[in-house]
Amino acid sequence: MSTCITSIWSGKSTTASNIIILPDGCRDLIIKIKDGNAPDWYVSPLFDHSKNIQIEENTSTLGFRLKPGTCIVEDELIASITDNQLDISELENTLNEFTHLNTSIEEALGCLASDVTSIGQAVIRLGVSSRTLQRLVLKETERSPSYWFQLARARKSARSLTQILPLVEVADRYGFSDQSHMCREFKRWFHTSPSEIIKASGISDQLAATGYGFD
Repeated sequence: MSTCITSIWSGKSTTASNIIILPDGCRDLIIKIKDGNAPDWYVSPLFDHSKNIQIEENTSTLGFRLKPGTCIVEDELIASITDNQLDISELENTLNEFTHLNTSIEEALGCLASDVTSIGQAVIRLGVSSRTLQRLVLKETERSPSYWFQLARARKSARSLTQILPLVEVADRYGFSDQSHMCREFKRWFHTSPSEIIKASGISDQLAATGYGFD
């Protein structure tokens, strides 16, 4: 498996539908095949919040999820796949050619998603200056250290909701100032409340999948 691939997923729809995709800190190479049509290849963006995605009927999808912070030579990747009409079995080698993950950014993002309670604590643990961390993360991901720290915290706390913990306990465990603070962050990232996440169909499956904040 490519060093940049963190998981491979697939899906198939028989009817048209809409699904909510939570931000997971990853980008995916996605192959969409609709009955009777040529495959459609694209790389998903890095989501800043939940997105409502329309799924067409009779469509199969296959996704290669890339590790957070992976640099993708997107245009050349898609061109290579399209021009050479690659088999699925060849995709991992092709991804190795057009993706790479800087070890420094992998370490930085790992630290921001760990048990640190602030970006300042991450800076100390990494042994770099705040300016160095800011410059590195922005250059490699086009997002700030604050983005990654807050996304990991929101995702980890959302996953904890599936354990039927009291909201106030979840908020305290993951460093929110209080329950209201956690609710505001959920609205920002997921466009929904903690109680709605608990009830929402399919959300727990997404939170259980590989993504930023946990493997």
